Amino acid sequence: MVFSIDKSVFDILPTLCVGVVVAREVNNTLPRHPEVDELLDAAIADAEKRLAGIKASDDPRVQPYRKAFSALGMSPSRYPSSNIALLRRIAKGKGLWRVNPIVDLGNVISISYGLPLGAHAMDLTHETLELRFSREDDVFLELGATEPDPTLAPGELVYASGKLVQTRRWTWRQSENGKVDASTREVVFPIDGFADTNATQVRSACGELVDHLTSIFGCFAEVLFADADHPTV
Repeated sequence: MVFSIDKSVFDILPTLCVGVVVAREVNNTLPRHPEVDELLDAAIADAEKRLAGIKASDDPRVQPYRKAFSALGMSPSRYPSSNIALLRRIAKGKGLWRVNPIVDLGNVISISYGLPLGAHAMDLTHETLELRFSREDDVFLELGATEPDPTLAPGELVYASGKLVQTRRWTWRQSENGKVDASTREVVFPIDGFADTNATQVRSACGELVDHLTSIFGCFAEVLFADADHPTV
């Protein structure tokens, strides 16, 4: 597995760092997992207490992402980072939906730390994941869609595997082609942060995710860490 951040990204986000958890031999065949459900219930309850009386966008942990979206020319209100979107639901008393145990575990880590976290089903032997600006021939298939999204334009910060865009607008919306489901056996979890504000939290989140993956799912998991000094890992 190779993960890379294009050097041009650091021209706009110089302190960007990404912790990447890579999981192999995952068994995600159960529709629900009691231990993951318990973790998610606890994380939601903690988030509800933290967000009591405030908007999700006022949480100090999400401010670096709002600033980064603005620096990238994207409205953080119109295109909320995934961590803000999850916290918004909780702040409004809507809780969180259950998807499947692996995705639910990712949501546990995201809302516990206030960090954006993606979960991408990938072939770790043949595919690579990169964070770069979109190109003319890139393709994005929205979740549930059967035809490519025609609104994708060059110059948008995306997670991509080859020409397939895995996540649009950096950490805003994931694709159908990288969807984690019951058949998924290999997963890549990027966790985005900033060296000057929350890199320690990113590393802690990666470590906790690895612990849960190995103890609950019995799979192999490791952490990669990319930043301006190490854009390819």
